[in-house]
Amino acid sequence: MSEYDFEPVRGLPFRPSEDEKILWQGSPNWRSLAVHLCHVRSVTIYFAVLMLWRIAVAYSDGKPIGDALEIDAWLAALLGIVMAIALTFAFLVARTTIYTITTRRVALRYGIAFTKAVNVPLRLVKAVGARMHANGTADVALTLTGPDKIAYLILWPHARPWCFSLPEPMLRAISEPQQVADALKTALAPFLKDASEAASQSSQQTEIAPQAEDKNEVSQAATEAA
Repeated sequence: MSEYDFEPVRGLPFRPSEDEKILWQGSPNWRSLAVHLCHVRSVTIYFAVLMLWRIAVAYSDGKPIGDALEIDAWLAALLGIVMAIALTFAFLVARTTIYTITTRRVALRYGIAFTKAVNVPLRLVKAVGARMHANGTADVALTLTGPDKIAYLILWPHARPWCFSLPEPMLRAISEPQQVADALKTALAPFLKDASEAASQSSQQTEIAPQAEDKNEVSQAATEAA
């Protein structure tokens, strides 16, 4: 038995209402997380350059190459430890994370040691951005409106990098970006329509107000003239 056994619906800490429909659910691709979140490629390249540099320095100084290789062996062992930690972390993040898109919200359930759940109402989503990766996965970020913010440390690692002042929830390493795009398009359509209609009504009221003031001024001027 795990802590997730108590979820009323897989990936959700609550049971959706009857008029709320789940459009998509999924988890991050752990291999993509290892590359783009833990940067295992960059770390491997760094250690490889460092080991080659040690050999080059030993050769240029006329020292035995065996001494450099001995140091490189320690660096290779350290690289193995770092890679093991990074890959394990990426795997656990992917295993414990579920993203859910419904007709009302985007929900993120995650947490290796402590479970967290973030509920993002669609009415607060102003824009959606996606970053495609060469392996076919994508990171989908949600730009929010309103004064309320979600702390970056609460969201991490499911937050858009470097957006500290205005944190943006991010669905990381999605293997089905087209399905996610279609689900978000369907879910956001009613809210964007309502926002557009509200903006149109506000614009019409702003245009009518000066006309009403002009009529009052004309009426006042006529009274004074009489």
